[in-house]
Amino acid sequence: MHIKQRRGRALLYRSAWVPKGVEGNSHGFTRQVYVASIAADATEVPAELRERLTEDEVEFVEKTVCQPARNRIADKARQAERRERDPSWRIDEAFRLVEEAVERSVEQPVSAVTVTRLRETVDRLRVAGDQAKPRAGSVTDPLAEAVSAVRAAAQAVANGRYGNAPAEQVRTTRTYRLWSELFELVQGESDTSLLRALQAKGFVKKRGG
Repeated sequence: MHIKQRRGRALLYRSAWVPKGVEGNSHGFTRQVYVASIAADATEVPAELRERLTEDEVEFVEKTVCQPARNRIADKARQAERRERDPSWRIDEAFRLVEEAVERSVEQPVSAVTVTRLRETVDRLRVAGDQAKPRAGSVTDPLAEAVSAVRAAAQAVANGRYGNAPAEQVRTTRTYRLWSELFELVQGESDTSLLRALQAKGFVKKRGG
């Protein structure tokens, strides 16, 4: 049996011997007789096709069409699994986005809290050659960094970094929105605020407690 590939199909042909003298030929020759077709990416031989093939032909189709198709699927699954485990391409994508953010921060600066969170996240990356536990010198203190960031922000406001508030609609300014966000993060009523977290751990007493 022979196979010809055409438009996503595997065309199956049998070789038939035509003896000398038949059909007026002066010598014998082999003729390719079309039998059926199967999808080029088929992973098994359909039952209706099996009925038209011999056992050897079924084995041939399995070997030349179905098994390679199964191998390709398995390869794609392994590649997808490796990609899912691989942090490198995610870091490359994050690096590209941070580079874009750097360019845009010239006109629209990001908050110190955001930068601190970014640095803390990067610090948690496991680096090749590092021990399982991070080195003592590399451990950050988020609360201490938050205090420094707020102190720097207060100094920036005092130095005129954000100018003076407009006479009207001050709550529509970016500076006010950032302050509102910071206030909510620090001592807001939501369960995700710093105040709530400290209260839950017993460092800060609840009001009336």
